[in-house]
Amino acid sequence: MAVSQKQIAERVGVSIALVSRVLSGKAKEVGIAQATVDRVLAAAEEMGYVPSAAALTLKGKSTRTVGVVVYDFRDPFFGEIIGQLQMQAHEKQYSLVLAGFKSRQPEDSDLAPLHKHAIDGLIIIGSDERADWLNGFSKLPTARIGHGNPDESSVQISVDETDAAQKLVEHLTGAGHKKLVYVGAQLPVHRLRFGCVEKEVIKAGASIAKVMSASGSFEAGRQAVLNLKGEIAAVDALICANDTAAMGALNALHELGVEKPVTGFDDIPAAKQFIPPITTVKQPVEEMARRAFEAVDENTAPETVLLKGLFVRRTSA
Repeated sequence: MAVSQKQIAERVGVSIALVSRVLSGKAKEVGIAQATVDRVLAAAEEMGYVPSAAALTLKGKSTRTVGVVVYDFRDPFFGEIIGQLQMQAHEKQYSLVLAGFKSRQPEDSDLAPLHKHAIDGLIIIGSDERADWLNGFSKLPTARIGHGNPDESSVQISVDETDAAQKLVEHLTGAGHKKLVYVGAQLPVHRLRFGCVEKEVIKAGASIAKVMSASGSFEAGRQAVLNLKGEIAAVDALICANDTAAMGALNALHELGVEKPVTGFDDIPAAKQFIPPITTVKQPVEEMARRAFEAVDENTAPETVLLKGLFVRRTSA
């Protein structure tokens, strides 16, 4: 339970008004003795007193609270980002308020915690082609880790998709794989990623088919392979939109008794633990989180920041 100024006053044996003046930094203005100030501050620290966000807001002060909106808490890549943001918050003495969406679509109840805690800034984890819900936070410094609409008033930080696609396609076509299949779910970033991959495949003189699923990433990868069962022999390699889809594809290939090169994307921790370990592109999660936090902390003007991913070769391809 939160400690109140009344409880501090009772502990020290002074009035609530005196405690309020001490904690608001106005003790000297009204001539409160330094010994009394020291006693109040010591009691407040000992009792774990924390000013309420509402009180700080009324005084025009920062609450040192950042809202974090997560499009899908089940996505292991997003979990890594949350961990890095928590480290940034700890280092900079901020608190985080997490909010998430059901089926990636926000409802008023999902956004309520962000309004309740009087946040100083907003960090979004995930891509979205249209985020009208952001209009309610237009006065806050905002950063998105992912891809957003070009008109969105935020600092958008993401991996350089063109560079990543080039690395993956060069690796596969360089090994002689010319007939490729792209596997993903019906998500904005998966569609965007395909566009970048397709351009690189055409440059390399190869061909690529697209298999997109309404299912989650693992099932998207698994169903794509099972749906290609009669044609899989003619496929040289699969490029998956993320590591989870790659795991689903490899799972189905194993079930069919077929071996094909498969690549993923993100380099989540399970990618190197999977059998076979997955060839992928590692996103610079630590730098993304740092840049996002700095953008909110420093109220950076809207811009797009593209960071290079690291190609990680393993035995899946």
